Amino acid sequence: MSMVQTIRGPIAAAALGRTLSHEHLTAGGAGMERLPWIYDEGEAVNLALEALRRAHAAGVQSLIDCTTLDLGRQTGLFQKVAAADMGVNVICATGVYRWVPMYFTRRDADEIAAHFLHELREGIDGSDIRPGIIKLAWDLEYRLTEGPPGMTIRDGLERTARGAARAARAAGVPITCHTRAADELGTPLLDLFESERLDLRAVTIGHSNDSNDLAYLKRLLARGATVGLDRFFTAAPEAERVRRCQLALDLAQAGYAEQICLGHDASPAYRFGGVQPNLDCWLPIAEFALPWLREHGATEDQIDAMQRRSIVATFEAAARMAAGAVAR
Repeated sequence: MSMVQTIRGPIAAAALGRTLSHEHLTAGGAGMERLPWIYDEGEAVNLALEALRRAHAAGVQSLIDCTTLDLGRQTGLFQKVAAADMGVNVICATGVYRWVPMYFTRRDADEIAAHFLHELREGIDGSDIRPGIIKLAWDLEYRLTEGPPGMTIRDGLERTARGAARAARAAGVPITCHTRAADELGTPLLDLFESERLDLRAVTIGHSNDSNDLAYLKRLLARGATVGLDRFFTAAPEAERVRRCQLALDLAQAGYAEQICLGHDASPAYRFGGVQPNLDCWLPIAEFALPWLREHGATEDQIDAMQRRSIVATFEAAARMAAGAVAR
């Protein structure tokens, strides 16, 4: 039985239950805790706890927090949320966000892997909180190929992804990826992961419901990856919410429910541009998407696959990789 590391300690993957695949308790940037006019930990804790309470009341049992150090990951926030125990398992992440940090610029893939492995095995910021997943982000910056050989922005992204793949194989944890779907960045990511002998079942290509290109998404799914339909927003117009639901239904009815996971990519305490707190940020799936899917023909088995089994499968695939590496 594979285990999943949460901020309160390890649990069996089978105990995850209904899981939101890509969320943030808070986010902003590295060092924001030193700027009290930007980040107030007490407020962030209160907002996170209330949003978790509402999500739990709506049936959410687990949540994957994809906030990396450079995106504003806050150890103190995790510690206080863990102590409160709102009934939702929270899995936090190591990894990097969109722009590879300068301290990785001249490091090779093995050195980057060692950094991720240190957090996975020893904990973050000297605490006993250990990540349970690796997060990567490839977006518009992947287009940046100017510069000395080996030192372009894209080169840095690719070295970091190779480091993540090596750490994932060694530690037995999945990788979840923020991607720009319009550029079909899931494809080069899967190519790179395959070259690193990563089991693609342990990879989630996120933000895929920003696209409506079924052919692209089915190519990712056919290779064994999980597709994150993880942008269901409270403020989206109804027509856009319906489009995203229809995409999930189309893929489920095409036989891919076991490889689809659902989330919001939302935070109750987002700090980009002074956005106001949103305590209902983790409710659109429960309150809109699931009722819509049921009304339009999705079966309970398909919904269970998208909310639970698909995510459990990524952790199980990751655990098998690590077990295989030990056996060899």
